[in-house]
Amino acid sequence: MNERKENSGFTSYLDQPDLESITLNDSQRTKFLDGETIACEASQVVMFNPVNESSQVFKGVLTVTTFKLSFASAEESESKANCYQQNLLLGINDVCLSSIDCIYLGDKSKKKLLVPGQNVSGKVKELLIVCKNMRYFAFSFKLSEKDSGKSIANALLHHAYPKRHQLLFAYDYKESYVSNTLHKEVRMFQMKHDWEKELQRTGCPGWRLSMVNFNFQVSSLLLETIIVPQSVTDNIVKDAVEKFRHRFCPVWVWGTKGGAALVRMADLLPTITDRTEENKLLEHIRKSHPDKQPPHIVDLTSPSPKDIYTSYLKLRELCTPDNPRLFKHQDFKFYGLLDATKWLTHVSTCLTKAKDAAEKISNRNCTVVLQEGNGQDLNCLVASLIQIILDPYFRTKFGFQSLIQKDWVAMGHPFANRLGHILDKEIEQSPVFLLFLDCVWQLLQQFPAAFQFSETYLTTVWDSVHITIFDTFLFNCPHQRFMASTGNCNSHAPLRMRSVWDWREQFSDKDIALFCNPLYDDSFLQVLKPSTGLPNLEVWGQCYFRWLSDLEIPRGGRPQVDLYSRFLVQQILQTQCNGIDLNAKINHKEEYMDLIKKVNSFYPFSHNMATVNNTINNLLLTGDTLDSQSILNLNTE
Repeated sequence: MNERKENSGFTSYLDQPDLESITLNDSQRTKFLDGETIACEASQVVMFNPVNESSQVFKGVLTVTTFKLSFASAEESESKANCYQQNLLLGINDVCLSSIDCIYLGDKSKKKLLVPGQNVSGKVKELLIVCKNMRYFAFSFKLSEKDSGKSIANALLHHAYPKRHQLLFAYDYKESYVSNTLHKEVRMFQMKHDWEKELQRTGCPGWRLSMVNFNFQVSSLLLETIIVPQSVTDNIVKDAVEKFRHRFCPVWVWGTKGGAALVRMADLLPTITDRTEENKLLEHIRKSHPDKQPPHIVDLTSPSPKDIYTSYLKLRELCTPDNPRLFKHQDFKFYGLLDATKWLTHVSTCLTKAKDAAEKISNRNCTVVLQEGNGQDLNCLVASLIQIILDPYFRTKFGFQSLIQKDWVAMGHPFANRLGHILDKEIEQSPVFLLFLDCVWQLLQQFPAAFQFSETYLTTVWDSVHITIFDTFLFNCPHQRFMASTGNCNSHAPLRMRSVWDWREQFSDKDIALFCNPLYDDSFLQVLKPSTGLPNLEVWGQCYFRWLSDLEIPRGGRPQVDLYSRFLVQQILQTQCNGIDLNAKINHKEEYMDLIKKVNSFYPFSHNMATVNNTINNLLLTGDTLDSQSILNLNTE
């Protein structure tokens, strides 16, 4: 959709009389990271909401850097900014360049999609920026200096769509980084000992560690340490990888003490019609089971990455209307349009496959082999869901992060390609990881006591995959990461690795506290039995609709339940702790309950917080109030 001849709604905002010249003080100006440079800057730029004509507009300075697009304004008060999640790396109206999906040129009658790499030569009056996390920005340059809009547009088209991996900001970021505790909390699965510990933790017999791929000698797409049946020699592995797509032969990722294993593999090469080699490996997998049970093979050809991307584009269009008329039209036909995206259909399919496979493992003690074309998309997704369903460790925050490291990062999900970090017509972009997070969110809604982490945590993880400072979601495979870390990647200096799981790099304690689920019960160890049919699934409103202020419920929604739950947990534990004052910062119960009622439905991502002042914010966001994890760890016996 390159052009749409509808009233864009871009122009009426400039009729407001109070758009006078604004001077920014030091605290209001754009903040720059070490190594970040300015590519283009324009003043007297107006930012507005294209959907809501009655909403306030802001005038300020728009800056394109080598890391982000930033809008700095004196009109958005600091007290309002403090009312919702604050990223320490990005300002309130900043977005990482890698998060930018589409750039449109707008005027009174139409909008036109700008193609990455093109050169804009004509006058630019307005720009609409659509992001991969469904956020959108609208800017007018009618009050700016001549050619300001054109310069901003060309800077974005050049810097937001790099053609080489080494042009990502991670390679230029100079800030020092030391994390002494992270590796004790989150297992990265980059070293042999993490796989040894996982094999020991699960107690699954019949399997062994192999270093046949040490220094990536056998496959650049497999990790260096793999787990294979005890009867499989390294020579068998060397021969086997030649037969499989992406050289992804069967490998173990999880198992039970009873001997049921979860195995992942790719399809055979299309040139190989004889499945003898595959059958030999499946026979080795059968022999690894104590009862010599044949494995159950799960075909994961659908949905394909292309199917997922097509659905995502339709969902994104539904979540990012660019004018009031389109918003009302979509709202009137919302459920039909949502169904047409097939997004929830894909969620249902993935959950159903995971549920069925988990039942085979838990009820029949049967080994399950997941097979997919390249072995690195739906394999990652379904394998992770199976483990979340069966293993309560992966429902904790550190366990969940370790799971992503193991089944996504270490096992070679092509994040750089699927997230569109690099502009390349040959690669296939697809938000497979977002589909996974949506599936986990569905499980969280059905089993709120089973998960240590919250909805806000899942939404924040999705936002973080597009921040090109952290290496976690930056590469396509372990070998690519290794080459970058050693400086052997196109003669570039060694890249300093920074894990996204070190959340204090991005957030203060008050925001990290909201990652914890107040309803979590660490004694909930059961296998999850989710309802996976479409009628049982919901739309992840916080993630997809949080930027549509017209859809926000004032003083209502899920955050009300979350904050009430945190308050009740504290009240209960205060009684159990013999009167210890765990609510020292909250003087009156009635006052706190009244404050909770003023929180809106997209909290802490709300940009519609006029009813919450800074005093309320200070009470709501105290660490003692929100960090239910630390309180629940108290010994109250």
